[in-house]
Amino acid sequence: MIGAGGQTRRRVASFALAVLLVGCLVGPVGTASGTSHAQDAFVVDLETDGSATVTLRSAFDLTTESQRAAFRELRDNETKTAALRDGFVERLRAVAAATADSTGRQMTVENATVTVDATESVGTVSLSATWTGLAAVEGDRVTLTEPFASSFDPEHRFVVTAPDGYVLSTVTPRPDGYVLSTVTPRPDVAGTEGTVANWAPNTSLDDFRVVAEPASEQTPPPQSTTGSSGPGFGVAAALGALLSAGVLARRRAQ
Repeated sequence: MIGAGGQTRRRVASFALAVLLVGCLVGPVGTASGTSHAQDAFVVDLETDGSATVTLRSAFDLTTESQRAAFRELRDNETKTAALRDGFVERLRAVAAATADSTGRQMTVENATVTVDATESVGTVSLSATWTGLAAVEGDRVTLTEPFASSFDPEHRFVVTAPDGYVLSTVTPRPDGYVLSTVTPRPDVAGTEGTVANWAPNTSLDDFRVVAEPASEQTPPPQSTTGSSGPGFGVAAALGALLSAGVLARRRAQ
């Protein structure tokens, strides 16, 4: 049984993550009509050793002058992008420290990067880092819980991907969308649904748990999608809006 102190530490870790995603950011980017951009999300890309690449992406609506100007200001200023990257990794390390304390696993955050690119109508800012020890590993099973399982309600789409050759055998709470497995699920793993799961913004993730296990080595079937709102990024539409108020003041479209 988890004591009150352990529960408190877990909630502190989740709260710290929420602060990272909200306090660092200026909210989702509005389109011309004021709705949030579908490409804003936060992605956890799991590896078999329990590490993960975590990425936050913010999308700019380049059809509006104010956001186009803000995006260009960031894209053309290496000092600002470097400060954005450094602020991201510092806050993520604080979350990792709280999570390590609550789980008893050693964790590090390293290899932080920032990428700025654009299409004709959408600009994106992606912040990524490698988080070692994020998931627990027992045999060939990878289990992800904290810091997401205790009072973490993401304001942006939340996405978890299985390691290469693995499937998500357990997913709680049920996600809003899946990318179905491109490999044949193991017959002894009940409930296997796919390799990528995503949750809509503001979904309560209390008691969050994702288990990834190796898939069968049989010939893979064609890939397909299900659910009302799949990730839509071919795993590339991921990731949340991380724009530090002290680094970049982002103006919403009028």
